[in-house]
This record gives sequence, structure tokens and C-alpha cells, in this order.
Amino acid sequence: MDFQWLRADLKLPSLLDDNNLLKLLDSKAYDAISPDALCLWCNRYARYGLPTIELIEWLQKRIAGRKAIEIGSGAGDLAHHLGIPATDNCMEEWPEIKFNYKMMGQPVIKYPDFVQNIDALDAVKQYKPDVVIASWVTHWIDPNLPPPPEGGNAWGIKEDEILATGCTYILIGNKRAHGTKKIMAQPHEEFELPFLRSRAIHPELNRVWIWNE
Repeated sequence: MDFQWLRADLKLPSLLDDNNLLKLLDSKAYDAISPDALCLWCNRYARYGLPTIELIEWLQKRIAGRKAIEIGSGAGDLAHHLGIPATDNCMEEWPEIKFNYKMMGQPVIKYPDFVQNIDALDAVKQYKPDVVIASWVTHWIDPNLPPPPEGGNAWGIKEDEILATGCTYILIGNKRAHGTKKIMAQPHEEFELPFLRSRAIHPELNRVWIWNE
């Protein structure tokens, strides 16, 4: 792994602006960083999907002027560059979650003030958007049942209920992490786009999926 690069400049200030949001860079800017170093940097700053100029332009064309929000927005980079409301349940501020992350050596998200603290389904009901965007989100599972093979957690997003509202749902992620979601059984489109960048160990599996288009 590129530990020499990591020691030299872990903070990578060129990737963050003065508000600790990711600058909007093209995909080639991320390609100039070794995959191992980028993965470690993303872990350090609690980033998963990385918005690129190309991705923002692609999403804007898919939104096509419709009312849109982001759910599970984390640090808010994607929503910020799209100019849409950012929402998240901000679970990584909860004491029990912060403790669990600390035990795992996993940094927690630092939510900007513009990220609205609201559950994803409640946000959809409140905003009534035409398009809902999610990036690298975990789906909800019933904590009273045995954990299913497709993963998930009790604080995740109730994606099936969001689809039931009829909105267009755009999910950005990775087939290894998200390809077994329950909603994959519902009709959808899958896009393999050359400009998707993330912390994934297998970036070739990065994808975008769209339901109810």
C-alpha cells in the first residue's frame, strides 16, 4: 500500500474546500491517486462515493429539472454539487453508534449544518420529490428477525417503501456492497459508467441503478 504517500499528505487538502466538502473534480483527478491511498483517505474522512464533474452532469440530465432530494446524504457532497436538499438521519452522531465506530477504528461523518436531520422515508413524505437520490446507503432490516444474507441494519433506509411512493429512485453504489439489496428484484435499470469513483476495493463494480423512471 502507498504508505509513503499517506504519511506525506493524508489530509489531501486539494480534495476538500474550506468547508470540508469535496471539491467537484473530474474523474481523472482521482485516477492520479493510487487506489490504496484513495481508499485510506476516504476511510479517514468518512467518504464512500465520490462525486465527479461527469457524474453530476449525468445526474442533472436524469433529473431533468424535476424536484429532487438526496437521502442518506452523509457529508452532503453530492447534494451540495447538485443543488438539492440533503437529508440524513445523522445516526453517526448517536452515542451508541459513535462508540461502535470507535471500537472498529472507523471515523464518523461530520455532518454539515445544511444536512437536514430527518429519516429518509419521512424526508420523502415531507418533500414529495419526483426524484430521490441515494449514494452508498444501507437498507433497513427488521431487528426482530434473523439477519438476511443481503445485509442491512435496523437504522437503514426503507427503500421498498420509498419505491412504493412512485418517485424515481437513483442509487449510486457498488455491486459487491449493494448488488444483493432486496429491491434489486423489482424492475430497474443498471448503468456501468466510466466516471464513477468511490472507496470500493473493486471499483470496476461501481454502478448506478434507477427504479420507477
